[in-house]
Amino acid sequence: MLTIYTRHAGDCDHRDDMNWRRCRCPKWIRGVLPNGRNLRTAAKTRSWEQAEKYARRLEAENDPLQPEEDRSPVRSTIRDAVQLFLDDQAARGLESSSQKKYRTVLQNQLLVWMEKHKIVMLDQIMPADLTRFRATWHNGESTTHRKHEIIMCFFGFCVRNGCLRKNPMEVLSKPKTPDVVPTDYFSPEEFEKIVAATDRYDYGGGNDCHDRRTRLRALTLLMRWSGLSILDATKLERRRLSKSEDGDDQIFLYRAKTGVPVYVVIPPDVAELLRSLPNSNPRYFFWSGNGDPRSAAKALQRSYWKLFKLAKILLADGTPKARSYVEKFLIIEARLD
Repeated sequence: MLTIYTRHAGDCDHRDDMNWRRCRCPKWIRGVLPNGRNLRTAAKTRSWEQAEKYARRLEAENDPLQPEEDRSPVRSTIRDAVQLFLDDQAARGLESSSQKKYRTVLQNQLLVWMEKHKIVMLDQIMPADLTRFRATWHNGESTTHRKHEIIMCFFGFCVRNGCLRKNPMEVLSKPKTPDVVPTDYFSPEEFEKIVAATDRYDYGGGNDCHDRRTRLRALTLLMRWSGLSILDATKLERRRLSKSEDGDDQIFLYRAKTGVPVYVVIPPDVAELLRSLPNSNPRYFFWSGNGDPRSAAKALQRSYWKLFKLAKILLADGTPKARSYVEKFLIIEARLD
């Protein structure tokens, strides 16, 4: 239990009685909180009645049996709350690309906008402020929807950590959910055109300029037979390719959702091409091992745009077909004759 006492000034007539209430000397609080923590702090008032109210509030806020909704939130600046959230993302081991998206939206956009409009404390943010902030976005449906979810996640984190009582984003209507476009496929004839186009590919720069056509051919066949995305195929290690007891060439992988190890059998000619593939790093088929593998995958993506033009894989209206091909994996239409 917390009690109040007075720290009298040297010239106070009641300086010998710390329980004297009616003088204008500073009031202090001391005692044990309901959670067992010892406390001695200034009440920040000269009124005994106000000090009593402050003591009772401290007891309520630190009572483990007090309902969560009855506790007063701990005030925090927006900057500190954003940093706490980002530190938590890093501690949870999120991918660097995901952390970068959170930093971009929260540090470079939300925090900058709030400070520009003189909003410093987290509990000063009103739904109207977030509405005005969202009105400054000029993004497509997918990006707008993703940014809305990031900010919603941030304020939800603040509520769970006792910095806010309610999530101000819950008042805002959700943006339109982007339409899901199914991944297109290639017919066997189109796939043969893509593979054949690698022989005509001419790459004029980079460390692998003399081997890029061979590497593109190997990468295309690897994604076709393994189902790997271009990122996973780019950073695939050579040790994953082996021979089974029956003599089949196989790639050791893990299922994305369950983590169960599996072996995927690939054709012998594809396995031979992979084994003979030149690379500066003997550990990998395609990646040099330096920097972020996503950068290497993006470089190969850019090569595919050129390869598709050479293959002339077009829709009926003449537009390029399935640009999402290099972002996922190669799908060949299954035909049952």
